[in-house]
Amino acid sequence: EPYWSMLERYARNMAAHRQNVVLVPWSLVEITRRADGKLDFDYGRFDRFVDLFTRCGVGERLEISHLGGGEKGWGTTFRLSNLQVKDEKTGKAVSLPPEEGVLRLAADVQRHLEERGWLDRSMIHVGDEPIVTNLASWRAISEAVHRAAPRLRRIEAIETIDCTGALEVWVPQLIHFDRWREAYEARRNQGEFWFYICCNPYGSAYPNRFLDYPLSRVRVLHWLNFTEDLAGYLHWGLNFWGKEPFGVPSDRLPPGDTHVIYPGSEGPLNSIRWELQRESLEDCEYLYLLESQIAAVKQKLGKAANWVRPRRRPLELARRVVPAITQTELDPAKIQAVRWQVAEEIATVAQAPLVLVETEPAEGATLFEGPVAVEVRGVVQPGATVRVNGRPVEVQADGQFVARTGAQIRIEVAHQGKKKELRRSFTVKQ
Repeated sequence: EPYWSMLERYARNMAAHRQNVVLVPWSLVEITRRADGKLDFDYGRFDRFVDLFTRCGVGERLEISHLGGGEKGWGTTFRLSNLQVKDEKTGKAVSLPPEEGVLRLAADVQRHLEERGWLDRSMIHVGDEPIVTNLASWRAISEAVHRAAPRLRRIEAIETIDCTGALEVWVPQLIHFDRWREAYEARRNQGEFWFYICCNPYGSAYPNRFLDYPLSRVRVLHWLNFTEDLAGYLHWGLNFWGKEPFGVPSDRLPPGDTHVIYPGSEGPLNSIRWELQRESLEDCEYLYLLESQIAAVKQKLGKAANWVRPRRRPLELARRVVPAITQTELDPAKIQAVRWQVAEEIATVAQAPLVLVETEPAEGATLFEGPVAVEVRGVVQPGATVRVNGRPVEVQADGQFVARTGAQIRIEVAHQGKKKELRRSFTVKQ
């Protein structure tokens, strides 16, 4: 019982830091081979684990652990694991080959998840980090798992581009997603896309969570989920510490790679990096909240606002922090200023007078002399008046208006005694 009590403290810590997916070890299932050769699956520990993390807010997705791996380590031929079970007749542990073991386990896990109403939020790992030279063997075991459990989605951290037909949740490493972007974008319709970081990427170009990195490299991580339209994030590692978690970092991995929390007598101790990652996830929540607020205002404004893209404005703001994956803002004050700007727009976008605006090009683009021209398109609630850079513009009966401006734009809207002002700006180069 002390274990389960401590585990709950870790689960609540994860939830407080916005983690909502939990890795569920399939080894929690206790398996016995009966005298007739059939397997009995005891889900007592498995269910208690899932119930605990779900109750604490970390069970929106259940990530079942890997059924296979490289036969001789990373980069080698993939094989499904043998399964250790208790033999009822002898009381001893026996090892079962994949066809008799993990594939039967996968089928029964699918059955159990469906019975408990958990299947829709569940995923299973096949084998970690396939690369192009062992992809064929990874595909073979992925297909075997899929035949055994066809309704259980597969998720994998991948270091190759073509898992088409063998994966439902693609998790490319960040550096590969960036460098092989065209190939991944061509496969977007093949499944859900996340990203992950681990001992890679390292160097000065990419964000990560190493001890010797500026904390701003951590703060920008989940802005990438929004800017690159990536639905999730897989992280290594939360608490994979060795014998001395407070000691000198492992010399096999970048410093801090193994853990972002530390063991305390009363529960986990948070690193500054873990706190900054929570801030980053909250930043991401702000961006999605602004998108949803704009979508709600768009609906209120009716057909006249059909052209509005709710994602456009939060993306403009996010690009101030993350112009590109390898070009991220390092000044924490500037990152926080953008967060406050997003918060202000969340608070005001649904206030009267209602107005939505887009520019072409999007705000943040660099303009060049020769001449500078920006198109403004907007929609307001009918009856409102609009001024752009101090000049009145015609508003159509349905609330739409347009204007052509330079690099600095001030839009003033008035309706029934209430006023609102929007600003957009661009950098101009010779």
